[in-house]
Amino acid sequence: SSRGALAPKMTVTIDFETKSFADLTKVGAWAYSEHPTTEVICACWAIDNEPVQEWWPVKGSWYFIPSDLESALQDGYLIEAHNVSFEKSIWHNIMSKRYNWPIPKDEQWRDTMAVACYYAMPAALDRLARALGFPGKDPEGGRLITKYSKLYLKTAKTEIPPEDFRKFVDYCKWDVQLEQAVSDELGDLPDKELEIFLLDQKINMRGLYLDQEGIDAATKIVEQRSKELTKEFRKLTNLNPTQTAKLMDWFRGEGVELENMQADYLKELLEEGDLPSGPVRTALQIRLWINKASTKKLDAMSRQRGMDGRARFQTRYHGAGTGRNTGSGFQPLNLTRGFEDTAPEQLVRDIMYGDAEWLDCAYGDAMDAISKASRHWIMAEEGNKIISGDFVSVEAVILACIAGEEWKVDAFRKGVKIYEFMADKIYGLPPGTVTKATHPTERQDGKTGELAFGYQGALGAWLKFDNSGRHSDERIIKICKSWRGEHPAIVNLWQALQEDAIEAVQNPGIITSYNGIRFTMVDEWLAMELPNSKRIWYRDPQVKLSMPHWHKPSVNQDCENGTCNCKPVNKLTYMANKEGQWKRVGTYGGKLTENAVQATSREILAPAVKRAEDAGYHVILTVYDEIVCEVPAGFGSEKEFAEIMNECPGDWAKDWPIKVETWTGKRYRK
Repeated sequence: SSRGALAPKMTVTIDFETKSFADLTKVGAWAYSEHPTTEVICACWAIDNEPVQEWWPVKGSWYFIPSDLESALQDGYLIEAHNVSFEKSIWHNIMSKRYNWPIPKDEQWRDTMAVACYYAMPAALDRLARALGFPGKDPEGGRLITKYSKLYLKTAKTEIPPEDFRKFVDYCKWDVQLEQAVSDELGDLPDKELEIFLLDQKINMRGLYLDQEGIDAATKIVEQRSKELTKEFRKLTNLNPTQTAKLMDWFRGEGVELENMQADYLKELLEEGDLPSGPVRTALQIRLWINKASTKKLDAMSRQRGMDGRARFQTRYHGAGTGRNTGSGFQPLNLTRGFEDTAPEQLVRDIMYGDAEWLDCAYGDAMDAISKASRHWIMAEEGNKIISGDFVSVEAVILACIAGEEWKVDAFRKGVKIYEFMADKIYGLPPGTVTKATHPTERQDGKTGELAFGYQGALGAWLKFDNSGRHSDERIIKICKSWRGEHPAIVNLWQALQEDAIEAVQNPGIITSYNGIRFTMVDEWLAMELPNSKRIWYRDPQVKLSMPHWHKPSVNQDCENGTCNCKPVNKLTYMANKEGQWKRVGTYGGKLTENAVQATSREILAPAVKRAEDAGYHVILTVYDEIVCEVPAGFGSEKEFAEIMNECPGDWAKDWPIKVETWTGKRYRK
């Protein structure tokens, strides 16, 4: 079984080197390319296997595209780069406008970074090349970029002497050769994925319209409140909130030993810690408020916004190995949720009023109100509206369908509220007893159980979702056992996927299969094939005997349920991107199940995006299982949009009870 298309020839591989007073990492590719100080130092390209060509602007000469490049463009050659959002932005806003280079057609672009993401390899060119066994980027390039490209650094030089200029061009040429090597090794995206990638590029080029007035009003309040809080903080501690090491000493002096100053830890301390009231508690609260990440989003949004008010390239195609997009830029995928009982327009009006005290009165805390407005700054342009649709509880539905947990599939089909339903089961109550209104805490336990246990999680997983301390560890383990007892088919799925994956690695050439999920070795990868034949890739898999992950030799009981008896078991590992490193990681049945379910949910989303686009619903963003569109005010309807999303993606998902919820508005919410 092969991986499909190797990169076809008739390809131009291109790379630009640039310099600017704008910081690319903060403003993103599009705003960077629009910045008046951004200049192209050089461009290098190779047509198929011919030698790498070079070009740079020469002051005072007529500018036109080099003839070999022009011919290739006209002949429909593919234009390949690593992270095309950058090359595309530079080409649109600099090469075309300043140097008269004709813009390639959208369908001509290819991206070696996209292919790397599809194969769950490192996205950055240097780490990708090394992971594939090639030499990395030229380290000299980093020095040159710091010295001449990042003009916002005090140490940067605006003029590049001839000797370093030559090195810059050679560095650019080397990048082109590396990209070609990576492309030859990985090949192109399969046709179906290529179609998804090209549509994703179209969506990213469309961009998200941002309400700059609103962002400015919110920023003003944040600055005003930060000044007040910093003043108060200094009075309390004689320090600035940013002086982390000295602050830890100050807290120590007040009798509080802090492990670190990270937001999650401080939040937990404030909620549950036995802290003395007075200065310590106040200082911690101020530190948290000032460093609130969602208020930093305001600055990121302003910087990423292009001249036409739209922020482009805010998501990365196939950023997760399972196929889902991930966020980039100002990270629109993890914006704080708004207030449930306040209309977005109302909250925005209150912020535009510009009074922090008023926000305190209306919402309890001005900073919290601004954080909760984060999504609302994404809005429809004048004359447009936003229509959004979300596949509801889609992971839980897919898990039940793939596992063959028929009673649960049936419950979804009947429209049963699953959290309430599970709470009834956990507490042994007659069906229909628990509701959100009458039994909120029991319902919360039903929800926590659903979120924590589906992928083989137990006590640790529960505590991630609920660390309120309402239940003892023993009680949580009992709830977990009860959940597993109710879900025999899901428990079997964990076991089967683990055994199948291991068997496929140990016997290259065979295909193992369970409930439509198949495993087989392909080149250096273990491929997991989904019900629709899409593959998920695990690089360089290995199987070794080791102790189970729940084994705890320090206590008498061997494991959570007393069944492991300390015997080593086969463990599957593979190479993956984790915490910014390319390293070997372990996996197991529950994790493989999660991969299969999340990957399958993307296979329901992607064709729905295409159907929406084909029907004239202009998609501007996908967030996990949600599709967000911006359309003219009089166009379409929620009903029609829900019908488009609800169309079955193929026989493999026939009769899966997946439902869609929609909303329409002027601003993004959820």
